[in-house]
Amino acid sequence: MTEPSPPPNETPPAGSRTARNGAVPFTAWARRYGYVGALLGLGSPLGLLALRYYVLHRGLIHSWIAWELRVYGWHYIYAAIGTVLAMAAWGLWAGRRLDDQRGRAELLERAAGRLRHLAATDGLTGVYVRRHLLEKLEEELRRAERYKTPIASLFVDVDNFKHFNETHGHIFGDEVLRQIARVIQKSVRESDVVGRYGGDEFLVMLPHARAREAMLAAERVRQGVEALSIPKEGGPAVGVTVSVGVIAEIPHRADVLRFLDIADQALRRSKGLGKNCTILCDTPASDTPHSPEET
Repeated sequence: MTEPSPPPNETPPAGSRTARNGAVPFTAWARRYGYVGALLGLGSPLGLLALRYYVLHRGLIHSWIAWELRVYGWHYIYAAIGTVLAMAAWGLWAGRRLDDQRGRAELLERAAGRLRHLAATDGLTGVYVRRHLLEKLEEELRRAERYKTPIASLFVDVDNFKHFNETHGHIFGDEVLRQIARVIQKSVRESDVVGRYGGDEFLVMLPHARAREAMLAAERVRQGVEALSIPKEGGPAVGVTVSVGVIAEIPHRADVLRFLDIADQALRRSKGLGKNCTILCDTPASDTPHSPEET
């Protein structure tokens, strides 16, 4: 089943100039490096002067260097060793600070990822919560409209779930929902969008799926749930069934609200024709002239 880019309206760095298209062609750092380059350019006459002096007085310079090293050579060796050690220590300190900063950044990113995951998924069943489900539905509908690709959906409702809660208790009812959510996730593709729409209702969107693929997926869900045998403490295992309403050929002009209305109609038709069944309900007559087909 179908987890950050910087915000589009992020304020550009201080001192930067923003182009009309939103790009930042010149930043404060670019200007600073430009100034450094200008200063280095000013050094070229001084370098030429030093080079000419060396060419004209290289004998004097060579004798002075030899005398300097002979008299103060140990000072230079001491300074070189001290500089190497000092710079190595500074490098280790700076590297450790950078590693610590990167480690903290990774920990913060992981924590933010866990928070995003917790905010997007239902704590009981592990599928998308309703808010995030609707966001994913809108994204998939827009993609289908843009590329004119087929798309289908399943609306899964637990049969007699109120009776489960009243007879076996809410804790057992929660376990039933967990087991059903696992069956749904195993029965559909990884790219399909699975979410908990209501208390005992699950909504699945199947991008690039036509009626046949959607019906096969719905039957896998129904049969998988029917095969469940949920153990109950102090009593025999309990079975459970679901009713599945399937929609194929969703109109490309359908938005999320229209899609949910179509899916709800399919579910109501499925519930009306009996329990533990899969019903293919094409879009209503206002969209396409098809009639329901029971499987």
